[in-house]
Amino acid sequence: MLRNCLCGTNTGHAVGFIHKTLSAPHHVILHFKTPFFCIINGKRIEGMPGDCLIQQKGDTVIHGPLSENEQFINDWIYFDSDEELHNLPINTIINTENGGEIGDLIEYIIREENARDEHPKRLISDSIYKMLVILMRAADKSVEEISPEKLRFAEARSYILAHSTERWTLAKMAEYAGYSVSRFCAIYNDYFNKSPMDELLDKRLDIAKRLLSLNVDKIGDVAAMCGFSSVHYFSRFFKNRTGLSPSNYKRKN
Repeated sequence: MLRNCLCGTNTGHAVGFIHKTLSAPHHVILHFKTPFFCIINGKRIEGMPGDCLIQQKGDTVIHGPLSENEQFINDWIYFDSDEELHNLPINTIINTENGGEIGDLIEYIIREENARDEHPKRLISDSIYKMLVILMRAADKSVEEISPEKLRFAEARSYILAHSTERWTLAKMAEYAGYSVSRFCAIYNDYFNKSPMDELLDKRLDIAKRLLSLNVDKIGDVAAMCGFSSVHYFSRFFKNRTGLSPSNYKRKN
């Protein structure tokens, strides 16, 4: 039997929200509706709206919005099990077309919690089990669909974004991935729905916002720390993306 302990849907958190659990008291299913990061047992992972995650009891978990200036919204359920759970895709980002169904099932559980007959416990257990099956099938499908080429690109992308402050050019990115520039850009767009340079600049912008919010560095220093070779280009880029100059953004935050 699976038991609901606590749950919620479309839960919005204040900007800057960070959830921290040193030892999760229950198993958790999360369906994210905004970009997010998680640090699970010391490992950081990032994901996008629609992604799901299963965490197990006892995990050390930190999660929140991918950008500290964005709101964090998710569906979630804490649950316990009378039996040991096997073969679950624990602590793995799960891309599923049925993320909305997770939210629907949690809403159904909330309604059943208020029922005044003998049936809710069984129906709630079945609903949690259905969520786990949806996520296990989605995880299996995701593994089947990852080609060696896509895995290679995913690894190159992770490295580039993790070292976003380096002086990357398209030629340097393509060389790192082992492709010509034109093929690298075409495949990157196809896999990630964004050009490699746009994604790199998005990452640098996020870092710049955080540094400016700390209010400890000069604009030129921030530009250099984020990988921009020119303060003028950085300032123009920053204002085009945010509507504020770096100086005004720094004062406002």
